[in-house]
Amino acid sequence: MRRRGMARVLLLVLAAWLLPGGGGVRAQNNTRPEFSMDAPTIEAPFEYVKHQILVNGEVDGRRVLTLLVDIGAAMPVFDRSVRLVGTRLPDRTIREADGHSSATTVTLDELTIGQDGQCVHGRRLDGLVSDLSQVSSRVGRRIDGIVGLSYLAGFIVEIDYTKRCLRFFPPKRFSIASCKPNNQSSFLLPVHTSDSTQDTSSLSISGKLAGSYDYEFILDTGFRGYVSISRSDAELSGLLKRDTPRTLGESFSVSHRFRIEKIRTDFLMLGEIHLSNRIVQVDTRNGDGYGQHGIIGNRLLQNYRMTLDCARRLIWLERTTTKEEPDETEKARLGLTVRIDSGSIYVERVAHGSPAERAGVSAGDEILKIDGLPVETIGLATALSVLASPDGPTDLEVKRESKDASSRSERLTLKVVPLPTLDWPAG
Repeated sequence: MRRRGMARVLLLVLAAWLLPGGGGVRAQNNTRPEFSMDAPTIEAPFEYVKHQILVNGEVDGRRVLTLLVDIGAAMPVFDRSVRLVGTRLPDRTIREADGHSSATTVTLDELTIGQDGQCVHGRRLDGLVSDLSQVSSRVGRRIDGIVGLSYLAGFIVEIDYTKRCLRFFPPKRFSIASCKPNNQSSFLLPVHTSDSTQDTSSLSISGKLAGSYDYEFILDTGFRGYVSISRSDAELSGLLKRDTPRTLGESFSVSHRFRIEKIRTDFLMLGEIHLSNRIVQVDTRNGDGYGQHGIIGNRLLQNYRMTLDCARRLIWLERTTTKEEPDETEKARLGLTVRIDSGSIYVERVAHGSPAERAGVSAGDEILKIDGLPVETIGLATALSVLASPDGPTDLEVKRESKDASSRSERLTLKVVPLPTLDWPAG
C-alpha cells in the first residue's frame, strides 16, 4: 500500500491538540539558541496530572511557572498572563482542530527547567504567546506555558513515567545509538522530522495500519490519549469499516472542540511494537479537509521509560509495565443512568444496545436490591459505585410501576451482564 503520511499536510501538535501550521522553528532572530546544564546529568521531577507532564520552570526570570512538557509542540508557548517582554515578531496564526487562533512570536532570553541550582537552560529561543486558558481548564491546573521541541531538542531527554522524573543529558557526551533492543521489552526506533530543512520540527515514527498500510505517527507527550488516527486513513487502510463497532465522543484543540470515535484495532504497529487489539481514537478535523499524521500520546508512552535523542534522531523505549491502563470504553458497564430521589435509586435512562436494555431494565424502575442486598442496607454510596463499576454479572431487583392505573406495581429480578461499551451488540 502506498505511503500517504509524508505526502500529506503535516500539522504540528500542541498539548493534546494540533498546532501550529507554520513549519519548523529555527530562531527567527537569526541567532542560534544556546543550551547548557548545571551538571553532567540533571533530574527534574514532574507531576503527572490527567496524563499530562507538568514541571516547574522559569522564563526570562519569572518564577516559578507551571509548564506542560509537549514534544509535539514545535516551540515553547506561554499564556498571555505571563506578560513576557522581549523582541516581538509578527503575529502568527495557529491552525488547530476545527478552527484557528492567533499568537504573538517573541524571542525568549532564557527558559529554565529544574530546581535548587540543578537546572537546564535554553537561551535565545523563539516562542509563542497565546491564550492557554482552555488548556488550564482541561488539565484542572493553571498552565503558564508549554515546553516545546525546540527546547527539548537541545538535550537528550529521558522521561521516566514510573519515577515521575525528567533526566537531561548533554548530546555530545551521551548517546543511545549503542543501545541493544530485544524488540520485546526494549526498542530502538528511528524518528523522522516533518521538514528536513529545519533543525527541529515535529517528530514521527513509522508504523503500519491494518497489516500493509504504511503510516507515520507524531510523537506527542502533550496528547493525553493512546493513539489517534485520521478518519480518512482509518477508512483507506481498512481499519475503519461501515460495520466497525465504535463509541462517539469529543476532543479539544487549544480553543475548539471536535468529534471523535473510538474503535478497537485489528492490526497496528509502531516500529517493531505490536499494538493490535487496542482502543484507538479516530479523528475528523475540519471535516477531514486537510490531512494529518497519527499521534502517539502519553497513555501509550507511560508504559515505557522513553529516551529521546534528537541529535541522532533516535528514540529508546524500555517497557516498565506489564498491564496497560484500560481505556474508558474497555471498562465493563451496565448502561444505566440513575438518579436519587428521597433516598431511593431510580433508573433515569437505559443506553441503547446496552446490557441493561437487553436484560429488560426500563427507565423509571426503582432499584430495590443489588445482588440480593437491599439498597438501604449497603448504602447509597456503595450502591452507586457498584452500578457504575460492576465487577461481574449483577442481579437487580426493581419495582416497576404499571402504566395502567388499575394495576399494581410489579417486582422483577433481572440479571445484567456488564460489557465494555465497544462490545455492546447492536440493539
